[in-house]
Amino acid sequence: MTIKPTNDSAVSTAAEPKAPQAAEHQAAEPTNVVQFCRARFTPEDLDAFAAVADLKLRDGHWAGVMRESDRNHDRLLVLLPEVDRPVFRFERDSRGRYSLSFHDRSGWYGIGAGDSAGECLSIWRPRGRAARQR
Repeated sequence: MTIKPTNDSAVSTAAEPKAPQAAEHQAAEPTNVVQFCRARFTPEDLDAFAAVADLKLRDGHWAGVMRESDRNHDRLLVLLPEVDRPVFRFERDSRGRYSLSFHDRSGWYGIGAGDSAGECLSIWRPRGRAARQR
């Protein structure tokens, strides 16, 4: 699955290089660790989304997926065939919460939420044959 970015205004916070020091002092210095932004999807989140999206894209139910990121959210926007705007939005916010929304021309409406990507996307989880026949 290929996700096309729409924008990425998140700021890179890579550590700056330090001047060389004597070997005896290097061991005493703390290591700089860049904290993972909670508003960014993890590789596992993207895998959970891909498990749903790959089939829908392959079968032609979805026309494409775009990614939109900034410091407050990471979003995957779903495009449907013959619709000129995103219809579904899967998002992780700055608190690490997941939400799934639907746009019906008058605005975005929540259709899913959860503490994990899998939980949030469960509305799209394939159901067994018995459940579909009811």
